[in-house]
Amino acid sequence: MLIHVQILRFVAAAAVVAFHAWGVAPAYIAVPGDRPSWGLEHAGHGVDLFFVISGFIIFYATHRSPMSPGTFLRRRMERIIPLYYFVILVVVALAWLIPTTFGTPGWFTPQHILKSLAFVSFSDGEMPVGYVGWSLEYEMYFYLAAALLMALTRNPWRNIVVLFSALVVAGQIPGVRSALGNYAFFVDPLILEFAMGVLAGGVFVNGRVSVPALVAATCAIAMLLVFDPDSRAIVFGLPSAALVAGAAYLSRWRARPSWIETILARLGDASYSIYLAQVNTISLACKYTAQLIPGISFPAIIVVATCIGIAAGMLLNILVERPLLRFCRGVGAPRLRSAQA
Repeated sequence: MLIHVQILRFVAAAAVVAFHAWGVAPAYIAVPGDRPSWGLEHAGHGVDLFFVISGFIIFYATHRSPMSPGTFLRRRMERIIPLYYFVILVVVALAWLIPTTFGTPGWFTPQHILKSLAFVSFSDGEMPVGYVGWSLEYEMYFYLAAALLMALTRNPWRNIVVLFSALVVAGQIPGVRSALGNYAFFVDPLILEFAMGVLAGGVFVNGRVSVPALVAATCAIAMLLVFDPDSRAIVFGLPSAALVAGAAYLSRWRARPSWIETILARLGDASYSIYLAQVNTISLACKYTAQLIPGISFPAIIVVATCIGIAAGMLLNILVERPLLRFCRGVGAPRLRSAQA
């Protein structure tokens, strides 16, 4: 188990929660206009770390145990969809039952809900019903592309790096993104972060990477440096790839982690729930904390709201995510007892 990569998952989730708390808190307490940011304006880029980790972990988990495209896709769907649908159901139900608190006029339309469930809200240029789901649309794009390449090619991981790199390069050609409109989603430089994770996984596992994949990624990075040097894939994706690779090697070196590392890794196991649980939770935490503790300082309310968001995520993981995952993986599983009888 790559325990330090799991810890990075928790760091990424906690950073995003803190980012949203930092953004929401000023709506409920008086904040000086010159308040320090403590770097939290960049904490939302924990998502970039998530994308790199996703590419790394999926490569690491499949390189020695090849699976069929169908099995791969089913496992990823089981991991992502049930909990996400549960959160969307809760968000919509709250908006319908308590519209004065949770409703947003024109937001919970049938079309918007269905597009959110289908991971295609990007086609309208909107965030999904559960706003953090925008990143899951990129995740789903990555999974579908990987499954397709598994079905059609012999080296899907090399080819996913080449494909995503080529799409990023194409997206930097003048006029392409404007012509694509909302469908520029498919050439967004963020997809390069999944490729970076795959490359980091190749270095960690094999000590090398495919030359075509390396050349393709280098060309994409060079293109971004020329046309979009402030791109998230450059400013945050490359450091995230270095962090993930370093965490993987640290896990190999520290065969016996401390109890603190073990606890943090358990929180990393719940990172998906922590990420999703912040929808509505953070704003409510800020609102009621401000009411219960008048005069609370800006840093304190961020800490309290972040801790509440993490606690809510752990509860969601224990009470919903893990039971749902066990149920989904049990459906259609081989009936070994019958076979052995």
